[in-house]
Amino acid sequence: MTSPIGEDDLAAWIDGRLSPERQRLVDAYLEGQPDVHARLREQAEQARALASLFAPIADEPIPATMRVAAIRGRQRQPRWQLAIAASLLLAVGFGGGWSSARWSGEPRAGIAALANEASDNFRVYAADRIRPAEIGPDQRAMLIRWTSARLGERVTIPDLSTAGYRYGGGRLVATPHGPAVLLLYDGPQASKLAVLTRPMQIDKSASMTSTSSGTMGRVTWAVDGIGYSVVGERPAAELHPIADEVRRQADAGLVS
Repeated sequence: MTSPIGEDDLAAWIDGRLSPERQRLVDAYLEGQPDVHARLREQAEQARALASLFAPIADEPIPATMRVAAIRGRQRQPRWQLAIAASLLLAVGFGGGWSSARWSGEPRAGIAALANEASDNFRVYAADRIRPAEIGPDQRAMLIRWTSARLGERVTIPDLSTAGYRYGGGRLVATPHGPAVLLLYDGPQASKLAVLTRPMQIDKSASMTSTSSGTMGRVTWAVDGIGYSVVGERPAAELHPIADEVRRQADAGLVS
């Protein structure tokens, strides 16, 4: 008897871990569930984007301290030495040493996190030649109503034509801090640009900060509890005038 499709099957579909037989069953199920199918495709795209981000780390050699010979050597130490080492680790950890992990990893909040969310979504959707935007440029009013209702704030679609960029549509995206709206633009020589906007839990007002992620530049800021990040395949210094224009139109409440 074939078991019904469950959450484990959907998670395995996202990761590409289904057996051929189960894959056919899940695919047939998703044909009748377009909303679920769209959500899973989006999660699969984000998973692939994250995997590509961490691929260089996965390719690094195993640290010497983590190799089998080193682990066995530590296991041969007298038990009293291991007990002292464990006590020291606990003391450092509870004394605040573990908090340093937040500085060595990805930022979890504020405009630094917003910048990373913008570049992550840019990698996923700007490269999609079939359907980068969920709602096309001819449905601006619909996008504004929908995303404004989800974010609880009025969404503005900046007109960046003076900078050589044509609005190509947008979509609602998920972040660790709730929904955000991603606006996509097409520029000269097939270049792409994106603007990510969401409410801010911290850094509710923050001046413009320029950062980079690989070949991408990012300019990120926040005004009155709303964060903005402009990202594109250009140096951040070149994106600054565009970010200034986005901010001007957002502050003025202009809708293109």
